[in-house]
Amino acid sequence: MKNFFTYIITIFLVCHLQNSRAQNSLSADSIHLYIKKAEKLQDQYKYDESLEIAKIALQNAAFNDDSKSKGLIHTIIAKNYEINEDDHEAKSNYLKALTYSQISKNKPLETDLYNNLARLYSKDKNTYQKGIHYYNQSYKFAVRLNDTSRMIRPLLNLSSLYINRKAYNKAYNYLSPAKKLIGNHTSSLDQVRLHVLLGKYYISTERYEKAEKYLKEAIFHSKREASINDKSKNNELTSNFYQQLATAYKAKSMLYYIQRDFKSAYDYQQEYVDNLLKAINLKNIIELQKANVKYQVGQYKEQIKQADEDKAERASQVIKWRIIIALGTILILISMAFLLSAYKNNTQKRKLNNDLLEKNKELLIAKEAAEQVSTLKSQFISTVSHELRTPLYGVIGLTSLLMENPEEKKRNEYLESLKFSGDYLLALINDVLQLSKIETNEVKLEKVSFDLRSLIEGIVNSLHTKQKSNNNTALIDIDPKINSTLLGDSVRLSQILINLIGNALKFTKDGNIWVKVQCLEYKNNVYKLRFTVKDNGIGIPKSKQKTIFDNFAQVKNQNLEYEGTGLGLAIVKKLIQLHDSEIHIISEEGVGSEFYFDLTYEKAIKAHEIALKTGEAISIGTSNFYVLIVDDNKINQIVTQNILKKKGYTCDVASNGMDAIEKLRSEKFDLVLMDINMPEMNGLDATKIIREFNPNIPVIALTAVEEGEVRNQALSVGMNDVIIKPYDTQQFFQTIMKNISKMKLM
Repeated sequence: MKNFFTYIITIFLVCHLQNSRAQNSLSADSIHLYIKKAEKLQDQYKYDESLEIAKIALQNAAFNDDSKSKGLIHTIIAKNYEINEDDHEAKSNYLKALTYSQISKNKPLETDLYNNLARLYSKDKNTYQKGIHYYNQSYKFAVRLNDTSRMIRPLLNLSSLYINRKAYNKAYNYLSPAKKLIGNHTSSLDQVRLHVLLGKYYISTERYEKAEKYLKEAIFHSKREASINDKSKNNELTSNFYQQLATAYKAKSMLYYIQRDFKSAYDYQQEYVDNLLKAINLKNIIELQKANVKYQVGQYKEQIKQADEDKAERASQVIKWRIIIALGTILILISMAFLLSAYKNNTQKRKLNNDLLEKNKELLIAKEAAEQVSTLKSQFISTVSHELRTPLYGVIGLTSLLMENPEEKKRNEYLESLKFSGDYLLALINDVLQLSKIETNEVKLEKVSFDLRSLIEGIVNSLHTKQKSNNNTALIDIDPKINSTLLGDSVRLSQILINLIGNALKFTKDGNIWVKVQCLEYKNNVYKLRFTVKDNGIGIPKSKQKTIFDNFAQVKNQNLEYEGTGLGLAIVKKLIQLHDSEIHIISEEGVGSEFYFDLTYEKAIKAHEIALKTGEAISIGTSNFYVLIVDDNKINQIVTQNILKKKGYTCDVASNGMDAIEKLRSEKFDLVLMDINMPEMNGLDATKIIREFNPNIPVIALTAVEEGEVRNQALSVGMNDVIIKPYDTQQFFQTIMKNISKMKLM
């Protein structure tokens, strides 16, 4: 039937042409007119007519050996096939058009054809690399032509392609030049596309203010252009702007969802769905228009055929029946196409509604979670505020009493209380920071060699004051089958045990605390160990045992001076879970509590003690080392100086990085303790310069900044180690000796 209509149109056109020119010899001007006619019919959705006229023009262009026209005609034919989703024929004709554009040296057409081919090839994951190549070719040719609009098109297409594949850095390589090219002369659709793509890019790189700015611009321009084109009845362009508007709202919903503003995320999700439906409805109207055009074309063809039949004195009745059947088939196909389109539209609407309902559920859950977080936040601020004020009151009050020159006995008592308040404040701050790090997945387990017995004995000894205050005795029992030197994260194990042993000492009076390590299994140089911390203290009520590991959970005990924030066991639970294990509790009120958990560690070879090449071991406090303290805070200078002088060290002080550089150029020091944040020149910049003229001297960062934030920076500029203020004095000197020893061995 298609061949039949092709035959009718061809006869009509041939008859028309025979009145003025020979059948196969159209002039170049006439071919150009037919090209324009084919393009116009294409814009009117009359694809069959457009193809027929293009093919006639192609025959005559071939007869005249007109390569330029052949390139243009194959482009029209390819576009017809692409619109009707016949990508194979579209590619074939675009490639032919490309060949003829190269022969005729039609550079603007060649540029457009590379972009069109890229669009088709990038649809398929197996050929998208070829698509990227064609986009780049299109951009190169546009640059040679100095044609801004042709340059922008492939840049935006490449940006969109890479953003969809989450290759954001590559996307920005094309967004950046596109951003520079876009101006008032650029089409509104390209401006909107750029703003949407920039918004998506900045969301991916967590620059939310910039993302907000560009998405706001995209929404404003899309709304304005959609309204303008809607009034002019340009359904195709209006649909495109509604599609971009929907995309911008979807990105904005994601932006607010990431920032945990779930209400705004929900509202923008609604806007996304509304505008997407508007775009879909306009596309359905366009499809209906296309169907109507096809129907009108069918009527037009029937009239031509009827006229020909009249001239031929009413051809046979068989032909009439063919026409009737053909028209009936066309009407049925049009009806079916319309029904299918309506069905697809309804299916898509149902799917969108279902997706929206699911998204609404997620957002409602997120909203409830946000409210819960808000409640926890208020609880956290209230609890921490109370816990900070209590020891701070003690610090300020005791300091005032000390300034009044009390008798010696009272002075020692006040100093002990002052130290206790300071230690409590430090523990509180460390707990809050530790919990924050764990919950943001910043804590990673490390593997280092450590001595298990030394670690546990060190922890128990460090808690001696707590033992003494409640008259407790701590007992250590380590299975003799365990090799004392293990490989694992000793820092996290210390944090777990310090919290558990500290709690046992805190909630026990005149009693015992047992710290036990048992070997459950040893296989392939790997130990499975059970750690147990047991006490005979006040115990934990059954009603509290399920919630004791929650944030802020506390066991009330009126006899204790400080109850704490209730973060210790929450941290313990999360640290043990990082080891893929769980903590268990056995407790009875008034009898005592037992906490136990299982961890695995590899057997390690114990490291030999570091000694000088001369054979003389360096021990803490036995050598008079010369240390430069670089710190802008006078109190910190005094504290560090006095700690070092008690061990027999000699010190000098610099108040900033520039002073430190001058002193190091003129004097010879054994070690530098370098603060990070200082006026005039900070510690990082100073270390870079020091390393230019003194590459060997140990430089240790002595800073109050959290270690995770500063360690990589410090090591990258040439520092040897990091000590966090406030510090444990024993660890402080161990770090100093370790680094001086390394330098002496060089």
